[in-house]
Amino acid sequence: KKRVVALTSLTSDLVDRLSPKSLVGIPGSRLLKSKERFKDKVIVSQGRNPPNIEKIISLKPDLVLGAKGFHDKALFQINELGIEVISTEIKNWNDLEFLTEEISNYLNVNNQPLYSLAPFCNQSPEKVSSDSTIVLVSSSPLLSPNNKSWAGSLLSKFNINNLIRDIQSKSGFDGYVTLSPETLLEKNPDNIILIDTGNDMKDLFLTKSYTSNLKAVKNNNIFTYNYYGLINPGSIDKINDACEKLIDL
Repeated sequence: KKRVVALTSLTSDLVDRLSPKSLVGIPGSRLLKSKERFKDKVIVSQGRNPPNIEKIISLKPDLVLGAKGFHDKALFQINELGIEVISTEIKNWNDLEFLTEEISNYLNVNNQPLYSLAPFCNQSPEKVSSDSTIVLVSSSPLLSPNNKSWAGSLLSKFNINNLIRDIQSKSGFDGYVTLSPETLLEKNPDNIILIDTGNDMKDLFLTKSYTSNLKAVKNNNIFTYNYYGLINPGSIDKINDACEKLIDL
């Protein structure tokens, strides 16, 4: 049996679904801690700290999966020791399907189609809505995903008219655009999706004086979505939850 250490919650979830016995090491993510099926796995990283290389080596893995950008240094060190690594970057549905296939092939198990794991993501909205939408990840600065992000790709998948999709990023985050309050007022979307990152984003947003002039605020079309699923894929269940909410938007 191949032994795999996964450094993200999403790769841990995928490996566990495809071949539970292969997964030996996981990150200390709250998405995994709450699940019984991960309780016997060794935690090799905590929070934003770099993973513990010694701990990873001690697990004698055949493969280590990490996130591009975030785990580059660790993956380089591990690879130097002759252990195979895969650096993942999930920006759209195709990336996720490709990764699922890559892990299945590596573990020599049947590839479970993603749609069977996340059934809501295979549904299409009953009607094509003409409503316009803007997603805000933070209220100051106003950060919004374009079509080069995972969030933007999910919105497109459900034919949601994301007014920011074609605006190119001048922010430090590829796939995200910093909006001015003026731009938000000018775009004036029918719906605004706010991302819940633990602080009460909706209250924070509504305390800004300009928001009372927005159509979405006047019509009470302000929706709160979980950070995991829409912004950071996080896990298959979280992605499925996000798809379920987007169908109804």
